[in-house]
Amino acid sequence: MKLTILGCGDAFGSGGRFNTSFLLEQGHQRILVDCGASTLIRLKQLGVSVTSIDTIVITHFHGDHYGGIPFLVLSNHIEYKRATPLTIIGPFGVKRMVYSLQEALYPGTSNILEILDITFVEYQDRQWIDVNDLEVYARTVTHAVPTNPHGVKIRWQDKVFAFSGDTEWNDSLVDLADGADVFVVECNNLNEDSPGHLSYQTILSRQTLFNSKRLLLTHMGTEVISQEKLEIERLSDGQEILF
Repeated sequence: MKLTILGCGDAFGSGGRFNTSFLLEQGHQRILVDCGASTLIRLKQLGVSVTSIDTIVITHFHGDHYGGIPFLVLSNHIEYKRATPLTIIGPFGVKRMVYSLQEALYPGTSNILEILDITFVEYQDRQWIDVNDLEVYARTVTHAVPTNPHGVKIRWQDKVFAFSGDTEWNDSLVDLADGADVFVVECNNLNEDSPGHLSYQTILSRQTLFNSKRLLLTHMGTEVISQEKLEIERLSDGQEILF
């Protein structure tokens, strides 16, 4: 599997980084995990066609994690005349939230979601669901409650990718990391946790609980980015990882 980091920044674009979005590829299939507001720009910078993406997995309803969907919708319909299926997987209420966002950013365009014939699938907490030749497992995490925050684990063929989403410490993280080839965990702060977010020190002190082959930090604030060296690997925009 190939993982491309379209964006690993926080909500403030600390360090000039783009909003959260990860591109997973196997063969000719492509999946997005989160779709922050800057995602279409990043796809175009890297020469990735929006029509090549079959599935979008959303962890929660904050703009830096799903705010890019309306732009992808317009690009798919107007620029590329998309005629192939698209599936959006997310927390409870994902269809309603995507429709509301589409109307908020581009009033009068939510009908395009019908034209594109998008299939919406909701997570089943602590259960694997089969969608488009992959399996998705979700756990509720601790972030802003109205966003219905989840972490996800994706099993695709013989590889497993896991992502914490945005969260404070939550025992669900141990479950999400279990058996993952790659576990991406948010690390907004350096020394102390804040409401809805983890710190590097918390992750470092508990990293032995994570039964994953590789641990990677994302969603970093300025203080984490500015550190010359850390004991846990940090992601960067544009990075490619094969696993």
